[in-house]
Amino acid sequence: MPTILAPEVPTLVLNPTDRAPALARRFVAERLRAWGHRDDYIGRVVVTELVTNAYRHGAGFIVVRVFRDERDGLAVIEVWDHGPGLPVVGSGDHDSTSGRGLLMMSRLVRDWGTRRTTEGGKIVWTKCAL
Repeated sequence: MPTILAPEVPTLVLNPTDRAPALARRFVAERLRAWGHRDDYIGRVVVTELVTNAYRHGAGFIVVRVFRDERDGLAVIEVWDHGPGLPVVGSGDHDSTSGRGLLMMSRLVRDWGTRRTTEGGKIVWTKCAL
């Protein structure tokens, strides 16, 4: 029986610093452009929100992966960190100074969710139409 190798998933490992969102934006934009997509705005907004949350509320290194779901062709963006807490969509309270990012992101993507990892922490994933 022949060996079948899965294609490598583009992955970026970031230090949890204030530079992480910009590096993640560049990474996602390069991947989407390599797939032939000129408009990478939603992907950049989504990864900025997820990496910023991982930097502010998570723990340890931040891992970003981008790949295409072969079933529906949508781009999948995953952000992993070691923090124990799961993200919560805020109410969108106009008087609040934070907490609306996940709400905004959830309206830009086709689907999103979280899952805990056996290594500790969680992955927050999104599926974006391109």
